[in-house]
This record gives sequence, structure tokens and C-alpha cells, in this order.
Amino acid sequence: MKRLAVGIALAVLLPNCIQANPVAEEQKSAEQQLRDSIGPWCAEICQHGIDCQQDTSEDCPQQCADFMAVFVDHGDPCVTLGQEVQKCLSSLPVCEQLGADNACTEPASKSYEQCKDAAYTGPSDNPPIYCDDGGGTSAGKAPGANGEPPMTTSCDSYFEGCSDGASRRVSCRQVDGALVCNCFRDGVVNGVAFTPASGDCPWEYDEVNEPCGWNLQY
Repeated sequence: MKRLAVGIALAVLLPNCIQANPVAEEQKSAEQQLRDSIGPWCAEICQHGIDCQQDTSEDCPQQCADFMAVFVDHGDPCVTLGQEVQKCLSSLPVCEQLGADNACTEPASKSYEQCKDAAYTGPSDNPPIYCDDGGGTSAGKAPGANGEPPMTTSCDSYFEGCSDGASRRVSCRQVDGALVCNCFRDGVVNGVAFTPASGDCPWEYDEVNEPCGWNLQY
């Protein structure tokens, strides 16, 4: 956590400490500008930590540089994410930039995780969804698939309070001796009907994500 907290606190008021040539900077690519800024940025932000009497390690500049390195040489989407990290941190008071719980910690951490994989090519068409509540029933009635009449189910799994604002349900029933499940998002059928490999009602995310076309994460 210490390493991460140091690494993500990168937003320094660079114009205050470096006199850059505007014309020369405009001729550089965004990636090259980001690359060139890492060393001075990290040195300055770590000095801020010292000036604010925070517990700043001697290798703070290197930790910071290691963190920022994932945003270069991994494509334009990662350059953009690196710039967003900088903008976020630049809006914080100087003595909060090294804080482990500042407003930029979570988005910076997610950006880092995306770009440490060189295969990252941009935002996913199926981003992760986080749900607060879940539950189920052993049997009951559920809306039918594709406008069909309500069906009697053997079990229903509910996923509520999801980060995209949608509610999800998986309803299963016996068909010719096998358990067949349908996925619903806000009452609309998602994905394809499936039979759980376990033969039991599916409660876990990894059981429903693929057939339902979802990306539920804990």
C-alpha cells in the first residue's frame, strides 16, 4: 500500500518548476511529453512529501517513476489514462497528493492495473460490474422469456444494487429432466439459455457471466 500510495501521487505543478519551450512541447507527441515529465514530476512530488513532513521513503522518486512507466509504450489509451491520473492529482492540495486515501487513489489504481498489461487497447465493451446485494428463492413465478407468460421456476438468483444501475436475475426451471436457466437484465432477456455445469441453481458470478454476457465482479 505504501508503494502504491507513493506511486499514484504524481501530480506536480510542473510549470512552476520547469521552463519549457511551448513550441518544442507542441512538436512532441503526447506520449513523449508524458515520458519526459516523469523524472521531474516524481522528484518534485516526493519533495512535497518531505516538505509536508510525511513519511517519505528515500526511493520515493523511483517508486513514483516505476508507477508512471506503465502509461508509456502501451499505446495511446494508456497515455490518456496517465494524463487523467495527473489531472486528478493536480487538483489536490499539495500535502494530500501522497495520501493513500485521497480522491485519486481508486481511479489511479484501476488505470495502473489496466496499463500494466501491454495488451490493453482501450475501454472494454463489457466493463466490470459490481453488485451490493444478492439472493435467491427456491421456487416461484418469474416473468417469461421474450414476452412469454410467467413461468414457474425451480430457483431464482437475484443480483441487485449493481454499479450500472441495472438489476439482474437468473431464473431456472426443469425442462425434460434438466435445469435450464434464463438471464434477465431489468426484466429483459440477456445472453442465452443454459444448463449449469454443476446441475444446481447458479449463485456464483463465474457461473452466470459467460452465458448471460455479463461481467459481474466481487
